[in-house]
Amino acid sequence: MNALARLVEWMFSIYWFVLLAGAVVEMLPDVRQYRFARWLIEFATPYLRVFRRNIRPLTIGRMSFDVSWVIGAAVYLVIEAGVDTTLAQLLGKY
Repeated sequence: MNALARLVEWMFSIYWFVLLAGAVVEMLPDVRQYRFARWLIEFATPYLRVFRRNIRPLTIGRMSFDVSWVIGAAVYLVIEAGVDTTLAQLLGKY
């Protein structure tokens, strides 16, 4: 596998874990006080803001569920797969 393809795959994986960790941190209010937790939220927010602007939380009773994160995660995985496939074809991986 080409070094460029591995680098891009690694970057997508790192950001995926940042998105997951940011989602967990947002659910735990006591954890938000730590600098690393705030950094995770700030780093994940720009991507998710695109979806949160257009998709409102689902309210059931007094609880509110952020379904925009699920849509954003699905779109992210589709983009990652598309970039991986495109790089594989361009670099002759298959």
